[in-house]
Amino acid sequence: MNEKKIDGQSMTGVDVINKPANNSVNIVKRNRFFGLVIIAIVTTPMLLAYIMFQTGWGVSSSTTNNGELLTPALPIQELQVLTEDKVFESLFSEHVFDETAVKKISVNKSNAKKWRLLVPVTTACSDICQKNLYTTRQVHIRLAEKAYRVERIILSLDELSPTLLQQLDNEHPNTLRISSRRDLFSQWLAPAKIAESAEQYYYLIDQEGFAMMRYDVSHTGQNLLDDIKKLLKFTYDK
Repeated sequence: MNEKKIDGQSMTGVDVINKPANNSVNIVKRNRFFGLVIIAIVTTPMLLAYIMFQTGWGVSSSTTNNGELLTPALPIQELQVLTEDKVFESLFSEHVFDETAVKKISVNKSNAKKWRLLVPVTTACSDICQKNLYTTRQVHIRLAEKAYRVERIILSLDELSPTLLQQLDNEHPNTLRISSRRDLFSQWLAPAKIAESAEQYYYLIDQEGFAMMRYDVSHTGQNLLDDIKKLLKFTYDK
């Protein structure tokens, strides 16, 4: 049998014929292996995502926010208010309202990108009410150069006494004042299936006009400040 020397090794004619065939088989196997690896890379994340969605496996049950999330978020436009405040008119709508009318809020586009804190107040304005007013004011101050991106709204749920009105003017001058009724406020909260407790909670409204979290006296000013700073960081101011 004829022999050939390749790289110093003796090879028969059969070896010369078989070696290219073996290389082709190896190349096919290698390509098939890499093809399977690519398919696995693409499909594995989708499979894991499907399993997590169906079973909840691997999904954290905790959230990073301090406030209580409202589900669903409540559109501020659905809150019916007594529109007797000229400041309210200029900020939320271009229309002139009858003082006795009940209207839904129509957010002016030029102000739509602010975050808002809605603080309900009754004529009694208990210690809880006073603390909520104080906490939201101090947090607003602590926002410093970012304070212009947040607005405080005092929501009167019944007729406020002259003494309380004077206090609000003195201690909370840079706030928007609007008025509603307890029954209208309860209707607004109803979709989120939460009990209306008048002054116990205050609400954080996003840039699009949805109340998305609420807070009570168990939340510190630092809790609220942390949430707002985080939201301001990841949202635009225009």
